[in-house]
Amino acid sequence: MTGRTWLSAAEAAELLEVSERTVQRSLTDEEQRQAEWGDEGQGWRYKPLSTRRTYQLRRTWVERKAGPPEA
Repeated sequence: MTGRTWLSAAEAAELLEVSERTVQRSLTDEEQRQAEWGDEGQGWRYKPLSTRRTYQLRRTWVERKAGPPEA
């Protein structure tokens, strides 16, 4: 993947090896979002200019949660 800072829910799901729906659910519930992704701007944000409140996740948080890559 490229060196982008922010990932879509689909890209994060691929790295985490879970469904996109699982990632979306973790973002929809405010308490779960806070527990898993921290505050807005730290581990997640709303996609800029999105009218549908689309979430993006910070790559470093996703990679930390996914763990080290398998060899």
